[in-house]
Formats: sequence, C-alpha cells, structure tokens
Amino acid sequence: MIRLRRLVPSGLAARFSLLLIVALVGVNAIAGFLLAREGSGFDQAVRIQRDMGRLVALVTALEEVDPDTGATILAQSATGYTRFFVAPEPVQPAGARSLPAIEQEVRVALPGHAVRAFDGGREISVSDQPLLLLLSVQLGEGAHQGQWLNSLLYPLPPTRAWWRKIPFFIPLAASLLGTLAVGLIFTRRMTAPLRELATAAWAAGHGDRSVRVTEVGARELREAAAAFNDMQQRIADFDAERMRLVAAIGHDLRTPITSLRIRAEMVEDDQMRGPMIRTLAEMAVIADDLLRYGHDRHDGETPVATDLVALLHQLCDDRGATLDADGPIALPLRPVAIGRALGNLITNAIRYGGTALVRVRQTGTQITITVEDDGPGIPPHLLERVFEPFFRGEDSRNLDTGGAGLGLCIARRIIAEHGGSVTLANRVTGGLRAEVRLGLRLAASQSETSTEIAA
Repeated sequence: MIRLRRLVPSGLAARFSLLLIVALVGVNAIAGFLLAREGSGFDQAVRIQRDMGRLVALVTALEEVDPDTGATILAQSATGYTRFFVAPEPVQPAGARSLPAIEQEVRVALPGHAVRAFDGGREISVSDQPLLLLLSVQLGEGAHQGQWLNSLLYPLPPTRAWWRKIPFFIPLAASLLGTLAVGLIFTRRMTAPLRELATAAWAAGHGDRSVRVTEVGARELREAAAAFNDMQQRIADFDAERMRLVAAIGHDLRTPITSLRIRAEMVEDDQMRGPMIRTLAEMAVIADDLLRYGHDRHDGETPVATDLVALLHQLCDDRGATLDADGPIALPLRPVAIGRALGNLITNAIRYGGTALVRVRQTGTQITITVEDDGPGIPPHLLERVFEPFFRGEDSRNLDTGGAGLGLCIARRIIAEHGGSVTLANRVTGGLRAEVRLGLRLAASQSETSTEIAA
C-alpha cells in the first residue's frame, strides 16, 4: 500500500490527469476487449471489408469465362480460410440466421445481383470446422448464368485476426488520445488558479502583503481568491495601522526623553546623574528604533534594477566586513530597504562576532547570501525567537550590544517583501551563520506587483 501511494502524484492537477487517463484507458480497453470478443458480427464485418474486392473480381471473372476456366479460377482463389464453389442453389444451412446488413453491403458493391448471407455461428460447421459466414451471390451472365457463387468463410486464428482488426481500432485510439489531450488541457487550466493561490499564500505567509490572486476559474475558485485578497487587504491595513501606532509612540517619546535628559544633566550628584543619563540614553535608543520600525515600510520606494554584488560591496566596506562574490547580479530591488536588511545582518555579525564574512552565490534562479561570524552564536531554541519584535538574544540594554531588538525583525520583513527568506544557524566551527535566499522569478514578480500597486 505504501509503495502504491508513492506512485500516486502529489499535485492535484497530476492526480486529476492520472484519474482521467486511467478511466479513459480502462473504458476503451474494456470496449475494445468486448468488441474483439463479440466475435461473429465484428469478425464478419472485418472479413467483408477485407475480401470485398476479391469477391467482386471473382464474380466479374466467372461471368465472362467458360466453365473450365471458371473452375480453375475458383481453385486458385481459395485460401486456408475461404472456400468458393459454384452450385445451382445458394448455401443455406438449417437454422442459420440471415444477415441483411451484409447482404445490403454486397448488393451495393455488386448491383443487380441476388445476394444471400447467413451467420455461421458455433453450431454451423462443415467437415467439423466452424464457419464464420456463408455468402452466396447469383451470377447474372456468361456460362454460369443463374448459378450461385457460394463462399464459405472460416474464422481466422487470433494471431491473424487481430492484425486485420487494427484499422477498426484506429478511430477508437484517435478518440482516446483526443479526449485525453482535451481533458489534460482543461484539467491544467482548472487547477492553475489553485497553483496561483498556493504561491500567493506562501508569499503571504512570509510577510508579503502586496500579493494578490486573480479571481478567475470556477465559482468556488473565484470565491476563494476573493476571500484571500480580502484577507490580504485587511491584514495589510491592520499592519499599516500598527506601524503608525508604533511610529507615533516612538515619536511622542522623544520629546519627554529629551526634556528629562536636559534635567538629568543639571543634577549635581555624580552618582545619581550617571545612571539617570544612561537610562535615558537607552530609552532614546528604544524610541528611535520604534520610530524607524514604524516608518520603515518602503511603500514609496519603487523597485529598480540593482546590482546586488555592488550593493553588498558598499555595505561591507562601510562596516569593515569581507565580501566573497563573483560577477554582478542584477535584480529588481528596493535598494534602500534591502540595504538596511542586509546591513542589519552584517552589523549584527560584527557587533557580536567581531568580524563578518559575506558570501554570494547564484544557482539557477536561486541567489544565496550568507553572513558568517566567529561569535558565541545563539542557543538553538532562540534561533527563531530572535526574529520576533523587541526580542534580544542577550538581556542587557547595553548600547554597545544593540537597541530594542528590532534589527532582525526588520531584516526578515524586508527580505520577505522581496520574495525571499532569511534563517539563522550555528556554525559547527563556532559562530553564527545567517542565510538569505532570493529568487530571480520571485523578485521579478514582486517588482511587477509593486509597480501595479504604485500605478
């Protein structure tokens, strides 16, 4: 059962296609089997179609030659599965069933001739050999005028019968292939909105609130797309309101903090003045981070073709990091936003590890940026939590070791808005490794979406 499940494709379109293929092939196989096993009627039609030309030629020849020549022609015309002879009466075995359809077909080929056709059946036999068909045509001219040309048709063995039946299965196979082609095309078109919805949901799950789904397809698919778009808009509105609130809080805190700083500077007691100033400085850093976090939405920044390697080179030079990269990589990016995201990662590496090594690699449509340091790393259970707003890997509020804990949160959000992802992992040799993945297609799609929104 497990092996059978592995053979079943995982995609919905592929499963529908497999179901369609199995159903159509099965139905046509059963139809073909029954048609072949039906026996007499189908085999008789095959033989008449195959032997009609020889029968017409034989009747024409017998009407033009003398009896001796006619006997020679009859002897040479016989095969292992067909026997001809001339008699005063047509062959009509007792109990044989007449075949009007075949009689009419022969009359069309031999107009003006009387025709008799009888079903051989299992009970009709000559010399203990079962007959497939008995056919008699009355000759109208020549030395044999008035006599009947009798044909005894014996069943072909399966090995020869199937080759003769192939032309009758060609329309069946063409119908099968045509139906399959149309069905596969429609299946793919029907499931395309689902693939688009899945891609959009993946992007939304990684923080991209601008992606929307085209409302096309069946009614249920249109309703699902409309619900997704409405959800995206509501989340985007809520997120924007939250950012405005955070920015407002950060902005409103700056004035009283500045006022308290001035008052603290006037305190004459050195033991009290120092701690007060340090506390107010920490509060100012937090307020600045809140303000930047609230305003850092980049809605007004339009994606432009940007050399990612050149941007990283500038970031590394400004911060004293080492860059390992090949040639230029052009991407549609928001340079200010992506610069801040990557700059946060490099700054963190230098702040906690002393040094930073940045590597850039491109594999197909995948671009990987890694930032490595030699610091103490992060406990494994905190590798995801450090991306949460206001969470810090160390508990102090030392200005030398960071601010409010928003740097990684901002970096992940910006990278997600570019259709990418960022993860952290501890290095085996010590230190932390931040890995950013950007896709060329995702970035291009993000650029098109943002351009449409701006328009």
